[in-house]
Amino acid sequence: MSITSKQQITGFIEPRWPKKKVVKWLEWGAVPAILGLWLPDWSGAYIKLISNSPDRYFSWLAFPPVITFIGAVILFKGCIEGIKDMGWHYTATFWSSRIAIAFAGLSFIFHFLIQHDPVLFSALTILSIGLAAFFATGVLWVTIIKVAEISAETRTAITGKMILVAGVAALVSGAASVILIYLQLPLFAFFLRLTIVLFTIAFVFCRYGVYCYKTQKSIGAGFTTPPDEQFWI
Repeated sequence: MSITSKQQITGFIEPRWPKKKVVKWLEWGAVPAILGLWLPDWSGAYIKLISNSPDRYFSWLAFPPVITFIGAVILFKGCIEGIKDMGWHYTATFWSSRIAIAFAGLSFIFHFLIQHDPVLFSALTILSIGLAAFFATGVLWVTIIKVAEISAETRTAITGKMILVAGVAALVSGAASVILIYLQLPLFAFFLRLTIVLFTIAFVFCRYGVYCYKTQKSIGAGFTTPPDEQFWI
């Protein structure tokens, strides 16, 4: 039985990260990205802060989720290298990652302005965190649907759809939370918690997408044709 060896394109196409390296970065980034949504309980602290709760013991934890942001940056790097120069998927990943980082930065700025206008800047802080999470999820969604396209695997395609549904649902829930914060209605707490749950579900599906990528045997480290034609062996 003959064995087909992997081929590499030479010339103007730069060497690509091998699959194992891409997967490793995605695995390293997934853990802090997910755990940082819950540890520490920053959302609960914001709820107490915005509600002017007499129980302010944990209110000092009210701060944008730095652990999640760090994990997201690691994920961005893995995603960008994984589908570098691969048509609109790479372009979408490139810009979504930068938009997510911009909103993450704005969340820090708005947080420090809360003392000047608690209602307005609390709403803007939560809005920025939610949009950062949404575009970060978008980076992973685009990467996974690219993997699904290359591998033609049903499980990966379904995973991509689940990420999209959970991400959009989280965005809607987050928008409701922001509006309720601005209107000073206590129901915002429910929607803020729901948003965290939905983003967690989205990131868990992203993690499963990484598993699909890791165990897909048709995707290798090299191309037989230039990236625009997007065919791996």
